[in-house]
Amino acid sequence: MTEDATGALGPPDPPDKSRLAARISADYLLRSLKMIGELANGELLTGLVNLALVQANVSHLDRVSSGFDSLDSPPPDEVRRPVSILALSANLGLPYETTRRHVAKMVETGQCVRVKGGVIAPTAAVADPRRSEMLEVNLTNLRRLYRNLRAAGISLD
Repeated sequence: MTEDATGALGPPDPPDKSRLAARISADYLLRSLKMIGELANGELLTGLVNLALVQANVSHLDRVSSGFDSLDSPPPDEVRRPVSILALSANLGLPYETTRRHVAKMVETGQCVRVKGGVIAPTAAVADPRRSEMLEVNLTNLRRLYRNLRAAGISLD
């Protein structure tokens, strides 16, 4: 039981569910990492660099009203902001050389292109049907995460 400001006893505090929340969210994280690795032909680190690159290219866009929120309307190359390899490496906490090697692989496969100011993931690469499928599976996994947290009595507020 807990006391309020007046000293009156209130309902008991809910049990600490930190460990349960960690297990449930770890399930979501591992599912996501598996998809990212699969999208990068089994190379998880390349997939993570690619994800960070795509996010950096479009992070300036309004997430709600940009008009680029559906699978049918990816942002065109003209609105993607280039990101430097140094910024990517700092964002991911990876050595510059490691990041550079993974970006070079992505350039070779057409997953990104060098432009003035850095690199972008072009719309043609982002509009790949495998990515669309991954986004749909991710939404399903995200719903599973929320449903499992709610079922466990973990507040999302």
